[in-house]
Amino acid sequence: MQYLILILGLVMIVKSADVLIDSTSKIAKRYGVSSFVIGITVIAFGTSAPELAVGIVSGITHTNQLALGNIIGSSLSNIALIVGIAAIIMPLRARDSVIRREIPMLIGIQVILIIMLFDNGWLSRINGAILLFGFAGFMFYIIKGSKDSIKIEFDAEGDIDTDADGNQLSQEIVDTAKKQKSIKLWCFSAVSLAGLFIGGRLTVDSSVSIAQSLGLSETLIGLTVVAIATTMPELITSIVAATKKEPDIVLGNCIGSSIFNILLVLGISSVISPIPTDISLWLDVSIMLGLTIFVFIITRVKRIIPRGVGIFLLIAYISYLVYKVNTVL
Repeated sequence: MQYLILILGLVMIVKSADVLIDSTSKIAKRYGVSSFVIGITVIAFGTSAPELAVGIVSGITHTNQLALGNIIGSSLSNIALIVGIAAIIMPLRARDSVIRREIPMLIGIQVILIIMLFDNGWLSRINGAILLFGFAGFMFYIIKGSKDSIKIEFDAEGDIDTDADGNQLSQEIVDTAKKQKSIKLWCFSAVSLAGLFIGGRLTVDSSVSIAQSLGLSETLIGLTVVAIATTMPELITSIVAATKKEPDIVLGNCIGSSIFNILLVLGISSVISPIPTDISLWLDVSIMLGLTIFVFIITRVKRIIPRGVGIFLLIAYISYLVYKVNTVL
């Protein structure tokens, strides 16, 4: 029964995140927010919403070792599974800003997290506050760098208005239609948020029960089952982006999501309730940091992530999962 509840919770999380991404993106665009800011904030937040739901609920229920495992596992999944699969579909060319700023920023954040985790055996409330302060700084950096991005205008039906004529409708009709559409979008956003946290509660409760019944730790369940499930939005988004030959979306999504997860999700969860650190996490965070540095070196030297590297990343992730499973059997 707990397995069915876990599946139900994960399905609710993934579907709710999908609806949240769509509705909040359209709301942001209606308020004249630039496409760059929407992509790096709304979509990154949306694809990180499953981890955020798990992090907040596990913090409230004092089971946030699950959240810690989930974030580390999600970061591994982002950099190895998702980038690996996307690079196999289409070699990923990296922009200069990604090579010079975003990936080094992620590496720095991962190093800070590792120091915090093993400094005194806890991710304390003070550590959480520092992470949230870092998140605020990251958001300031993103918004500050969005000045040159292009704003998008939408018509009454919610489609891109390429000629800015409102589909030749009267201003009164356009205003009424936009107002009705906005109310509908806000309702979808509210329902999807509720779905996220209900799904998060089901996922956390069932995961803890399964871990206890099998004699597994919450951290291990978070590193594997929950991490793979909660990265489904990133995986789906990246596969679609790769098939449409949009490498910037793949790398931006994975890097942005990993930064959001560490700074925002772990920040909030540890502020709610300090997270004890399992010493065995040394291996997991070392692999996480090592693969991120590896991707950075490849992009720095080649300016592209070729298919061969994608295959290596995918094999590395599968090998990691096999090792984690074998260590508990």
